[in-house]
Amino acid sequence: MADEPTRPPHAVDPLRTHASMFDRLNTGEPARREMEWGRFRQRYAPVVAGFARNLGVRPQDVDDVIQDVFLGFFAVSKKFEYDPAKGRFRGYLKTVTLNAIRDRFGRRAKVNEVPLSDLPDDAPQLGEQWDRAWDEHVMRRAVEATRAEYAAHPQTFEAFERYALQHQRPADVARDLGVNVDVIYQAKTRVLKTLRAKVKQLEDED
Repeated sequence: MADEPTRPPHAVDPLRTHASMFDRLNTGEPARREMEWGRFRQRYAPVVAGFARNLGVRPQDVDDVIQDVFLGFFAVSKKFEYDPAKGRFRGYLKTVTLNAIRDRFGRRAKVNEVPLSDLPDDAPQLGEQWDRAWDEHVMRRAVEATRAEYAAHPQTFEAFERYALQHQRPADVARDLGVNVDVIYQAKTRVLKTLRAKVKQLEDED
């Protein structure tokens, strides 16, 4: 079981939010533009969906909210300039998502029985629900990025995943993988260190 993750030389870090990502959304090549918008949607749709669900949007309506958010962003994307010094993208996405929910559901959208239209964007209860959705989004991406770094050593990541994330008994994991139980503890320590670094990076970058 390998000790450390590996990354190909000069690999592009998938966690970073660069201004170039937004530039690529408006490339003049139709096929590439479609691909970049697909990636952009895949990256951020889960957090939009999570926030909508946290605000009580019915499961059958979540896709409509996602569609509204990304159509709205598409409409302004050519003028959008990403400048971290002026604010993080996560804050912009929160505002766009709130507006989409307000526009679609009006006073039917509520947080703890308070109509969403009566709450400012910086209301604490909205911040709590957004942070919850964003934290889930960050953890999901961090886990996948960590998994990718251990691609050459999948057994190490599997040991961590089954023990630390799925809460299986270390003795059972060790038996299934054919290793000593100490190896399972070591895998948790090593992979958890990488995972925490990914979470920190995402929190700083997005």
